[in-house]
Amino acid sequence: MANEFGATPQIDTFMDWRYGLFLHWNPSSVVGHEISWSRECDKPEIFNKTRNSEVNPRVSVPAELYDSLYKYFDASDWDAEALVRRAKDWGFRYIYLTTKHHDGFSNFDTDQSDYKVTAPECPAGRDLTRELADACHAADMGFGVYYSQPDWHHPDYRTENHDRYIAYLHAQVEELCTRYGKIDAWWFDGLAGDSQIQGVPTPQPYRLAPAPERWDSENLIRKMRKWQPDMVINERCALPCDFRTPEQRVGPYDTENPWESTITLGAQWAYSFDEIVKPAEEVIQSIVKCACGGGNFVLNIGPDRHGLVPPEQARVMDSVGAWLRDYGHTIYETRGGPWPRWVWGGTTHRGNTVFLHALAWPEMHDTLTLRLNGASVRSVTLLTEGKIDWQVKDDNLLLTLPLKYHNGLDIIAQIEMDELPAFN
Repeated sequence: MANEFGATPQIDTFMDWRYGLFLHWNPSSVVGHEISWSRECDKPEIFNKTRNSEVNPRVSVPAELYDSLYKYFDASDWDAEALVRRAKDWGFRYIYLTTKHHDGFSNFDTDQSDYKVTAPECPAGRDLTRELADACHAADMGFGVYYSQPDWHHPDYRTENHDRYIAYLHAQVEELCTRYGKIDAWWFDGLAGDSQIQGVPTPQPYRLAPAPERWDSENLIRKMRKWQPDMVINERCALPCDFRTPEQRVGPYDTENPWESTITLGAQWAYSFDEIVKPAEEVIQSIVKCACGGGNFVLNIGPDRHGLVPPEQARVMDSVGAWLRDYGHTIYETRGGPWPRWVWGGTTHRGNTVFLHALAWPEMHDTLTLRLNGASVRSVTLLTEGKIDWQVKDDNLLLTLPLKYHNGLDIIAQIEMDELPAFN
């Protein structure tokens, strides 16, 4: 039975998955600019306004032009079943889709608006959310919904008629929760409540304090808990709910409170014509850092207007998927710790089996020292290349690995223990 504004039992399964895929995809892909943020707008959430001198003027798209892009959004090569198959091969355990971003375009067949993917003017003409939901359900892939409460297209949003917008928002959430089968995770994006969402301070004039009344959040969450009792919900509806969502950064070490980091593979959330992607090694290390810190990691990509995943993004995910086939058992269905994440790396565990992930073995010597706090060690086995020596001395586990076995990516050792050491 779910709590109204606290964590549901399903959160344990969600945290077992560890690695998710985010799809930021809508008509913004037609021009290759950032989703929503490239639309000229004067709403208070835009702290990096397109008219600001710090933003390249090339990303500024007049609202009337941006709002017509859906007429060229064809999704002609979108194959949800094929994408889910590839996602499983890439090692993902759940997938989010942007059902509505801040620009107000609905990527599903809503009854509340004509600004949607099934509108006669939109060449896609298909319910893309339903196709992905059905494909995920058929393949036992977790299905997640991204839904933005801010809506810069809706005429009543943040006006004297905002109550009408709240009714619209609740009606769309009901449609998604009652028409698309089981939803495993829900990602609100209220753009408020975290002054350092992307790791840098938000300028004070554009900060919005958490305000449940802005979305009538208490009533909304109560209804969502009834419609989807096993669904986990993030904290961006101004209520704590199930998990926190640090963005564009790895979250802090916290094994008590569920969290999920979301980081783009490229330089922006949506499709770009000249995308520069992160290397596979960086993605792998982000997965490891999140798991060792107690959190999930979600990798964001942006398909093009036809629904194709850019090949440079696919190549990175191919490499990450190959690594997970070899070492995913040290990530999936684990919890962070017991040794806290540190400059050299961190640990995950499943029961009394600990997986040590050393991203940077201590410099100047070959020995890593781990405090045992009275716990005992049965065995240590190196899962990556080489041979590791270990001994227990003065309540410390000493691990020695010659420099020739340092791989520069992730040195993984399996430590079997009678019990886990406890740290305050």
